[in-house]
Amino acid sequence: MTQPTQSDEETQQILIGSVLILVTLFIFVADCLLIWFATLRENQAFWTYAGGYPILLRDIVYITFFPLLIGTTMSLLVVNMACFSKICASFRFFILETFMLLLCWALLFTAGGIAFKNNVQNIINGTPLHHHDSSSPS
Repeated sequence: MTQPTQSDEETQQILIGSVLILVTLFIFVADCLLIWFATLRENQAFWTYAGGYPILLRDIVYITFFPLLIGTTMSLLVVNMACFSKICASFRFFILETFMLLLCWALLFTAGGIAFKNNVQNIINGTPLHHHDSSSPS
């Protein structure tokens, strides 16, 4: 058996870093989709025929929001552990990956904030959860 050369290790680091960046890009797209879904979920017109939204879109948002939220959160946790462990030893990939992960976490928290803002307001006001007052913009 031969020992791995320096170029083999560099190639392996580039491959691992590229895979981590690709996975993070998919998470970024999922986060953007989550923000859109969260905005739709909190829009009263979205759930009525008056909003003009397709029924299929309502079903997709209703069925996939929480699995997508959980899957995105778990994926972000795994990629964070991979990035901050010795797997991503290359400094240039570490900096790029860290920036992308911070952006993805910010988008995930934005989606969660949009999704739960109305519910917190309803608890404070004593109205049922998921209640949308027709006079309020949210």
